[in-house]
Formats: sequence, C-alpha cells, structure tokens
Amino acid sequence: MKRFYILSILMLCLMQVVHAQQPALDAAILVETQRGEYFQLTIGGRLINPAPAPRVAVGELPAGRHILNLRVLGRGRRAQNITAEIILASGYESVYTLVPTVPGRAFPLVLRKVEDVPYSRPLPPAGGNEVCQYVMDQQDVDRVLRFMKDEGFDDRRLDIAKGEIKLAGGIMTEDLYLLMKAISFEDRRVALAKFAYNYVCDRQRFSRVLDALDFSNSKRELQDFLYKEIR
Repeated sequence: MKRFYILSILMLCLMQVVHAQQPALDAAILVETQRGEYFQLTIGGRLINPAPAPRVAVGELPAGRHILNLRVLGRGRRAQNITAEIILASGYESVYTLVPTVPGRAFPLVLRKVEDVPYSRPLPPAGGNEVCQYVMDQQDVDRVLRFMKDEGFDDRRLDIAKGEIKLAGGIMTEDLYLLMKAISFEDRRVALAKFAYNYVCDRQRFSRVLDALDFSNSKRELQDFLYKEIR
C-alpha cells in the first residue's frame, strides 16, 4: 500500500512537470491575400484548410518559430508554392498578407507581415468549402479538356468531366465554366453544373457558370437548382 502511495505521488509530480513544460497556446496567425487568390495553408506539416480560401485564421498556437507552407492557386497558371519561417509572439495575433512580388503584376506572390495585434479571443475557423480535399490545378484542367476534345459525343464528354472532378475531389468555378463550355448541348452543361456543385470550392462564385449557358430556360433551371441548394 505504501509503495502504491509513493508511486501515485511520483506520477502526479511527473504529470505536473510535463504540463509545465508544454508551451502556452497563446499566439495566433491570420493570412490573407491582397487580391483574393485562394490558397491552402500548412503549419509545421499540418494542413489547416483542405478547402482553399482567400483568408485563413488560426488560433491557439504556441509562440515561437513556425514553418509555413502555402499553395496558392492561380487562374491560367500553375499553383505557386511558398515556404516561409515566421516567429509568433506570445499574446499576439500576427497578420500576414500575400502580395505580388512586383507591383502591378498578379504573380508571383510573396508573404509579408503586416502587424501584431493583441490576441485575446479564439479566431473563427478558416472559410471555404470543407468538403474540398483537393483542387484541380491548371495542368489537370488542360488534361481533362484534351480528353473531352478527343471525344465526339457529348454524353462521353460529360462522363469524362464528371469522373475527373470526382476523382480530384475539388474544382474552382472558373475551371468548371471551361469544362461546361467544352460540351455542346445545354442540357449536358446543366447536368455537369449540378453534379459539380458539391465539388466546387468557391461556391460563392458558382453563379459564374451561368455564363456558360446560352438559353434563358437553361439558366432558370440552374438558378432554381442553386436556390434550393443554398436554402
């Protein structure tokens, strides 16, 4: 009994020592893009936002050194990967912005620190469609467009587009628009848009795909579908 008592005391002391050695989670970071580009943020090897977003906030981090990896998506170009080492101050939220390296140009981007502000509350979770686990990049979209072009029938083109979107797990609205334009018949375009809705990572821009339709009845059908989905 005495041995058990001593062992319990030792375990309690050990737990207190371990707890004391754990860093306080009293730092935070906010990363956003100046022009609204979508990106994924990884901190210390942990992916923060599987769904790309133009603004990512992370709270309850230990102060000190962190390695950031950012994958920035870009229309008409390959994704840009950025690695940066930062220092988070205890009790502060560090604000960073992705800005063009050369003023007046869209890419490439560079991560710049804006300010440190007192951190006193939990930050909201990163925005974006959490269903998205991966986003088709420019190379993926070009490949799918080539596959679709090689097919002479719209039904086959529709099947290819659906399969590739499902396989990738995510697509941006602008890229969905391109795939829809590669299909000749309106009803197939509408079918692709409806299928892809759950895979679109920037759903707030989904109405853009209406521009891929020529007839008012097709646009009304897709609008009705969209309004039902967002209720």
